[in-house]
Amino acid sequence: MPLELVSGPSFEPVSLADARRWLRLEDDDTANTPVLRMLIKAMREYAENLTHRAYVQRQYRLYAEGWPVDSDYGSRIELPFPPLASVDSVKYIDTSGTLITLAADQYVVHAEAEPAFVLPAYNVAWPAVRAVPDAVQVVFTAGYAPGSPPDEAAVQEVLPETLKLWMQSRMATLFENREQIIIGTIVNALPRDFVDGLLDNLTVGTRLF
Repeated sequence: MPLELVSGPSFEPVSLADARRWLRLEDDDTANTPVLRMLIKAMREYAENLTHRAYVQRQYRLYAEGWPVDSDYGSRIELPFPPLASVDSVKYIDTSGTLITLAADQYVVHAEAEPAFVLPAYNVAWPAVRAVPDAVQVVFTAGYAPGSPPDEAAVQEVLPETLKLWMQSRMATLFENREQIIIGTIVNALPRDFVDGLLDNLTVGTRLF
């Protein structure tokens, strides 16, 4: 199912100040700020790709040609990148070509599952849709719920410490070694269990329903 990013995250799991401290840079070192911003974003995206999880909240729009059919749970719509924060709307194009917003009492959201999914409410069937690629459109917010107010510190407070440790360890390696190949140097990488193993428990599919 095609997935469109509606609005991206406002903050990152690691602040610039924390990145500078980890890399042993001075607090007033602004010359490396563009590099640090790039590394922080790249490592967050890499971690999300490895674990199939959303860490900082963002909004997506999921498209489908029709209502999915699943033999175990009926017709359910799976929402990728847990944890699910909210389902913001479920829309469909009816047989006449009109885009209609489905009432919230017509479906049930199972946010406790990973990935979360949406099912028709009890004794409700999905309505008929037109045969077009974007017949079903689900807008949802994914990512860990920040505290209040949802500022940078609140967002980072709720995120797993292992994620932040993994990001900063990877960032330090790339910051110090910016080439793909290092000539004339013996490199001893940290064991996988220590670095990438930090993300094992965060990978979708490793936790119970």
